[in-house]
Amino acid sequence: MALFILQLVHTIVWVVAVTMVIGLAAYVLTGRFERFVPWALGFPVLIFIGILINGECILQTWARELSGIEEGWARDILFLPEPVARATMPVCVPAFAVIGGAAAWRWWKAAANKA
Repeated sequence: MALFILQLVHTIVWVVAVTMVIGLAAYVLTGRFERFVPWALGFPVLIFIGILINGECILQTWARELSGIEEGWARDILFLPEPVARATMPVCVPAFAVIGGAAAWRWWKAAANKA
């Protein structure tokens, strides 16, 4: 049951993080949704800090512990096929770096123009 709850939580975290990155991309392209930029930047940044501290996704570490798997990958998300789940970090981290950097730059520039 604990593993299922972890998978459910990780699925929700994944959906929210991807939604925020998509929202940041929309902001970069259109300038809309400016008031959500700090929140949309903050959530993926917190995930990234957790990865830096742990060396990998904290929820993947817990999933391996709950599954009794010492090495390799443990299913830690409900709906993603394994190849997609394994590719999430190598794809999403650079994408967030580019999109998040562009959003932060645009947001900072907009704030400076308002002052």
